[in-house]
This record gives sequence, C-alpha cells and structure tokens, in this order.
Amino acid sequence: MNLSTSKVQIQKPAFSVLLEKSIAVLILPHRELATNIEQELQNNPLLEAEFETPSAESPQENQEQEIDLDHMNAIINHTSSNAPQSTTEEEREFEYSSFEHMMTLEDHLIHQLFWEISDPVKREIGNFIIGNLDKDGFLHLTCEEIAEALNITDISIVKEVLNAIQHFDPLGIATNDFKDCLVVQLQNRQSPYRDLAIRIVEEYLDFLGNKRYAALGKKLSVSLEQVREAEFLISSLEPKPARSYSTFDPSIYVEPDIFVRKNEQGEYTIETNKSGLPTLRISQTYRNLLNQPNISNEDRHFIKEKITNAVNFIRNIQQRGETLTAIGRYILKSQKEFFDGEDSILAPMSLKDVAGHLERCESTISRAISNKYIDTPQGFFPLKFFFSHNVSRQIHKNVSAHNVKQELAGLIEEENKQTPLSDQEIQAYFNSKGLPLARRTITKYRQALHIPASHLRK
Repeated sequence: MNLSTSKVQIQKPAFSVLLEKSIAVLILPHRELATNIEQELQNNPLLEAEFETPSAESPQENQEQEIDLDHMNAIINHTSSNAPQSTTEEEREFEYSSFEHMMTLEDHLIHQLFWEISDPVKREIGNFIIGNLDKDGFLHLTCEEIAEALNITDISIVKEVLNAIQHFDPLGIATNDFKDCLVVQLQNRQSPYRDLAIRIVEEYLDFLGNKRYAALGKKLSVSLEQVREAEFLISSLEPKPARSYSTFDPSIYVEPDIFVRKNEQGEYTIETNKSGLPTLRISQTYRNLLNQPNISNEDRHFIKEKITNAVNFIRNIQQRGETLTAIGRYILKSQKEFFDGEDSILAPMSLKDVAGHLERCESTISRAISNKYIDTPQGFFPLKFFFSHNVSRQIHKNVSAHNVKQELAGLIEEENKQTPLSDQEIQAYFNSKGLPLARRTITKYRQALHIPASHLRK
C-alpha cells in the first residue's frame, strides 16, 4: 500500500515548527479548539478520539495518557525535549515572530514593538499606547495624558514612541483620526501626487466627498487630471487601520475556557472547560503496523510522521490547558478581593506580572488570554478584564483605572441632578482621597463610561 505522497519542502528548524503549532493551539478559544480537534481527527488517521468527558476524580487516565505520549516519542526516536518548553532565548524570541497571520492586532503590534524598540521605558510607553487603541485602531489620548499616566516627565520620549508605532504595520495605527491615518500612509507612498494628496486630505477632503473636482482644481491651482490622480491615490488608502484585523464579535455565543468554583468551605478551585473535548489517543492499529517487518520504508515514514504530529497535537492541548490553569490561578490569587465580592475591587495586574510569574513571554500570555472567557461566582468575564494598569505610579494606594472608573460612575449616579458635578469637582473629590488625578484624566474616564458633561446631565 502507498499511504504517503512525496513533496519537496523547505524545512524549518524543528523547535520553530513545534512552537508554531503550540501557539496555534494556545490562541484558540474553547469552541474553536473543539473544531480544530475535529479537523485534526479528519486529517490524521493515526489520531483517535473518545468523546467522553473525563472524570475529575480519575487522574490516572491523564497519567496513562502522558505515559503513552512519552512511549510514542520513544518509538519515533524523539525525546520529550521536543515538546515546546520555550525556555531558551532563541525560542522566546521565536514566540514573538511566529504565526503572525493568526495574531490579534494587539499581538501584531506588540511583536513589532519588541523588534523595533529595546529600551524598557519606551516599551512600556508602547504597550500603554497599544492597549488604549479603539476598535478602529485610533488613539484618543494626548502625549501629555500618556506621560502623566506613566509618570514620565520627558514628553518627547512619548512622542518618539507614538511616531514609531504610527509607522508600524498597519500604517497609520494609533493616529488621532482617519485624516491623520491617511496622511501617515501617504507619507510612505512613492507617488508624484503624494504631496497634493496630503494637502487635499488635510484641508479639502470635503471637496472630494462632494465630487467638486473642478472647484478643487482651481483652489489648488492644479489640473482636473491631477485632482483625479490624487483622488485615486487617496482611495487606495485604509481610513480605519484596524479593519483588516477583525476583532472577536461579542454578540456571538461564547463558552468559558476557565471556571472559578467556590465550595461550601469558601475555597476556590480553577478548572479548564473540557466540555465537548474528546480524550485523544494514538491508533493501536497503526502502532502495530509500524512493527510489521514487511512494511515499506515509505509507509513506515508516513506512520512515524503522523504519530509525531499526533503526539505533538495532544501535547499542545495539554500545555494549553496547563497554561490557562496557571493563568487562572494567578488571577484568582491576585484578584481575591474581587472574587470575594468586597466592593468589586480589581487590583492592578499586567501581562508582565503574569509572564514573569509563569516565566513566559508577554506576547505568549497575551495570546493565551485573547478572546477567552472565565466563568466565576461574580459573573462571566473576558480574561482581559482582569488586566488593568495603575492610574499613576505616584499613587501609593493599590488602585486600578477600573476602580477609578467604577467609583466615578457611582459618584455621578448619586449626584444632585439639579447641580451635577463638574469634572473639576470630581477631580477635587479624588484628590481628597489621596488620588491626584488630572482633570483631563477624569474627562477621559467619564467619556469612556459614555457619561455626558455636567451641563448635559441637568
């Protein structure tokens, strides 16, 4: 029999291939993981599934599965060191550069940030900027506000980092609006009509919208043909830089990837969602076939290759579960007061904190939590909900931006509607509590909560 087909391929380094596949499984939410398992079962005849939910009281089954994986590795002349552990600097670096086409926009930008900028302070500024982009990829914070939030005195550093990010892929990301975005893209185009197009975007875009080409030509003292060429150049640009990186649609039904349970003794437990996920194993039929003396070298190679793929796929699923469990435990430990329901306090917690604790890269943690949800006694939340930066390093109290927004919303809800609180009065309130926030920060948080200004709340 002939089970394989011959193809000429350029081989990647072994650890690169393994890490790439490991990351591909890590980023999958629960529902997509189930779909991915079904596809792998169809593609790999050596992979078999038992669609029974394993009992939490039967750890021996998992132990036997791990032993079987090690045994399979021995059969195909691989050791357990082939499993992607991401411990070397080379492997950590690869984590940033691999599987770019499946990254979220945030992952994609952080990857570029770490390649282009090595200074820790500038990286922190870049992470803050990337974390505050809206759904279209625009940034609605000034450099002064960013500097204040990060307790940075030299605003020129913030401007430098922001300018660098705006020239990342996609071009124009982190600009203030679509006009600025178009200008950045035009600045990177080689065209004889570039300067004309920039001027049109900056000053006369409404002429194009109303198709007043002749009037625009007279205004700029250029021919109608030049206006048309500039229009064609502008029409080739992307006014919303994040559009090509479609975000997860929250209206789609989602399933939690992690459960936080509380028992009668008040103790919490962390569980990953195994609902609908089968127990995977290697086909015994093909394992026996591998030991047959009359099997051809071509078929032997095919079986070994499929066993390798199956072993690594099972191991990647196990590692995904272990990573999510570890992240869940860290969140539970760091946000204990929140889960206990004590005024819904959310402690400051960053990707860097979790990455350091788990000895993984920040980009890996970002991938692990992206589009994943946790079901808790306090409600159903995206994992990213628990990651919040400190309002200011000058603030000694352990308080996050989430807490400030929550208190601000409560303050406005209880205000006298005849004389609503101004942003200056709200600022004074927080200052009296030892939280020295700038008024523009109060305004930013109020706008983020979709709360109108005081004169519109009467």
